[in-house]
Amino acid sequence: MPGKRAILHERHTLPFFLLAVLLIVGWRLAVLGGSSLNLSFDEAQYWLWSLTPDWGYYSKPPFVAWSITLATQVCGQAEACIRLPSTLAYGLGSIFVFLAARHLYGDRIAFWSGLVFLTLPGVAYSSMLVTTDPPLLMFWALSLFFTLKALDAKKPLGWWAALGLAVGLGLLAKYAMILFALSLALYLGFTPAARRKLTWQGPALAGVLALLLYLPNFLWNAGNGFVSYLHTKDNANLAGSLFHPEKMVEFLGSQFAVFGPLLFAALLAFVVLAKRNGGDGKLRLLAFMCLPILALMTVESLLSRANANWSAPAYVAGSVLVTAWLYQKNRFSLIRLSVVLHIALATLVYNYEQTLSLLGLPLDQKTDFAKRLKGWPEVGAKVSALLNDHPGAVLMSDDRKLMASLSYYVRPFPLSAVKWNPGGKVHDTFDLNAGFKGDASQGLVFVTERETIPEIAAAFKTAEALGATRQEIHPGFAIEMHAFHLKDYQRP
Repeated sequence: MPGKRAILHERHTLPFFLLAVLLIVGWRLAVLGGSSLNLSFDEAQYWLWSLTPDWGYYSKPPFVAWSITLATQVCGQAEACIRLPSTLAYGLGSIFVFLAARHLYGDRIAFWSGLVFLTLPGVAYSSMLVTTDPPLLMFWALSLFFTLKALDAKKPLGWWAALGLAVGLGLLAKYAMILFALSLALYLGFTPAARRKLTWQGPALAGVLALLLYLPNFLWNAGNGFVSYLHTKDNANLAGSLFHPEKMVEFLGSQFAVFGPLLFAALLAFVVLAKRNGGDGKLRLLAFMCLPILALMTVESLLSRANANWSAPAYVAGSVLVTAWLYQKNRFSLIRLSVVLHIALATLVYNYEQTLSLLGLPLDQKTDFAKRLKGWPEVGAKVSALLNDHPGAVLMSDDRKLMASLSYYVRPFPLSAVKWNPGGKVHDTFDLNAGFKGDASQGLVFVTERETIPEIAAAFKTAEALGATRQEIHPGFAIEMHAFHLKDYQRP
């Protein structure tokens, strides 16, 4: 009878896990639907890209824009619809984390590995925003599963082909997907037993398919001065001083928040005790798909800086690694405790204002971490009124962040908006696609954070100040900008 119960339990593990995914994703969608938080300027910029689907954009490859295009066609242009792809991507990604763990360790480890990944603090937070990380991690999870199948299959070419497609799509989501290929190469390079089982055809097929799928973005970059690659290089910021131990400490500290305090502590313990793990080939594989990325970003943080989320791909394999290792060490209770802790933490964050109220704490500029995601509909309405007062005038600004937010919150959407960039150098997506060319016969409503614009006013025959726009969020914190009506551009 115990054996039959075990078989029954294993048969039902996947349905139970899918039910857990459905409940958690449904909860997050409900939170999104009820949220009053506005889009960040980056999110608004991705939405603006989605209106013109292309093979590339100034700072990112195209998948995030494609996903928003699909989501908004299905459910509309509301903030929740724009953010919808992130929540769904993590749900799908967790299923492939489950499948990867089941391939290695069976159903019990699979269930908890998938649940660990889906409830990670970084995933819970990122599910509420539209960024390039959710699709990246989704394709990373697909790639991990396909890699495991390809390494073990008797006829692996189909799995290598699937891996190539997953990596190619991942590259169209975020260039960091190249680190998956590098991690796999390191594993094969340092694991002769795994390398001897392979023929060259499988990895070659995966590489060719990945490159072919990614090729359109490369060609787009080639036609636009390789702006996305240059932006990625600038983000690395390796031109100045190359020793910042305080940044490294800050980065490592942030990983306790991204991966969870208990899980990241367990991962560090695994590294310290690595020699005691013996010849466990499964843990070795997972370690190669996790630790090199974390090590690389730690070095990056020492040399320059590294955002907390840059290490996020490490925690796809890391979720399986830590779950399996703690199980082997008879510390599985830490996994259950972490999942409960992370769900509780997400509940507090998703209901942050109510939590502050219950604790008797004020919601002000010091305690409101989301204050920059408030007030934009009101600001957009005020700028919309200025445009209505000047029929035919085109919206213009000199700031990327301001232009992105106004592009979404001014109604109707000011799709003809332009950016003031007299030097012609490309610093952002608006310089690339929406630079002012002097062709505004009906004038411009220029919106800026600056109180005076003498050098800009001098380029027009008339420059009328339209006053200041101020939207207070909290005492001491407000969105402030100034507007001017510019007419008759005088070419230099």
